[in-house]
Amino acid sequence: MISLQKPNSMPKYLSMYCYMWDVLDEGINSFAHLVKDAGLNNISMASTYHGGKSLNPHNRKNHVYFIEEGAIYFKPSGGFFDKTKMKPRVSRLVAERDYWKDIVTACEKRGIGTTAWSVFLHNSYLGTTYPEYTTQNVFGDHYRHSLCPSQPAVMDYMRALAQNLAAYPIQAVEFECFDFTPFHHYSFLEKEGTKLTPFADLLMSVCFCPACLLQAKQRHVKGGAVAKLTKIWLEQYFEGKHRQERALESEIATIPGLAEYLQMRFDVLANCFTEVADTLKAQNKRAIYIVIDQEQRLNYMRGLDLLQVGLHMDAIEVLFYHRKLADAPGIVRKIRRATGNIPEVYFAVRPGYPDADRATDVVRMTDAVIDAGVNGISYYNFGLLEKFHMNWVKQAIRAL
Repeated sequence: MISLQKPNSMPKYLSMYCYMWDVLDEGINSFAHLVKDAGLNNISMASTYHGGKSLNPHNRKNHVYFIEEGAIYFKPSGGFFDKTKMKPRVSRLVAERDYWKDIVTACEKRGIGTTAWSVFLHNSYLGTTYPEYTTQNVFGDHYRHSLCPSQPAVMDYMRALAQNLAAYPIQAVEFECFDFTPFHHYSFLEKEGTKLTPFADLLMSVCFCPACLLQAKQRHVKGGAVAKLTKIWLEQYFEGKHRQERALESEIATIPGLAEYLQMRFDVLANCFTEVADTLKAQNKRAIYIVIDQEQRLNYMRGLDLLQVGLHMDAIEVLFYHRKLADAPGIVRKIRRATGNIPEVYFAVRPGYPDADRATDVVRMTDAVIDAGVNGISYYNFGLLEKFHMNWVKQAIRAL
């Protein structure tokens, strides 16, 4: 049974995810008042985001909103993107005025900090505009939803993005999809008639673009040979072979050199994150990393080594969706172990459908994750919630 006792301490990070269009439609001052009244001390506002369609139940202007693919929600400034080969898609919302600055300033006046919630390497707009910088599978197909961090042009863009955001009076940048975005990402309507085993899915996700092959060569890994064997394996798979599933590490060992090639990906991503995180820290901004469905150290699919990346995180945010409250302490322990005891662990929770049906559910959820040892909570998501859910959040925070 989950204890409803008062937690030992109030978390210092109480945030709510939000989109700019919802904030503008609510009214900037009204939104800031709602956040403050709920007892929150931070907002996590999308600064760059992928496309989609959202149902906004309390939005008076746009009950259904079609999200611009891969747009940024601030006005580029300071010449940060002047020399990057890739140029950002600036949202129509800030075409005439930099509302990002207005929102950050309005919240700051009320003692509310801002985290720039940023989707980095998953960007179908940039991938479609600059396909030469995307993930390239062993067959030569480019994944337009997945920018490759081995590409110097991609990292130039990511540095510029972080530098421009750091020029605002924000407190942190939150990294989502800062990884080798895999074959399956559900940014499109997936059309498949063949079931992929986890290993086949991994091989379809590994990038063999020229930049990745160069990274491998510099580490004395025979990337070309790995690519040849990977192609042969997949071609045989599509002929009906290799269908028996085994432990992923065992299957990786069946392709000579693949383990070393995957280690190269771990190293590349860790180095890229270190570089961008150090850019933020030079401006006294914090780096928060979002993990999705990963509690172990290594994620082969995404090329993410939490121990390497954790050395340069200020905090890690875990999406605590569709989980039992009793799971929370175990997840915190696993995350701390995987990251080398990261200083701060936050949980993102949904104070409404499908994880909460009433205010008491949000109170229990909030208490449970704090008792589990998290240092902060982020509630998801202002625009997607019904208005009365803000009162549920308020009750949960007051109960602390």
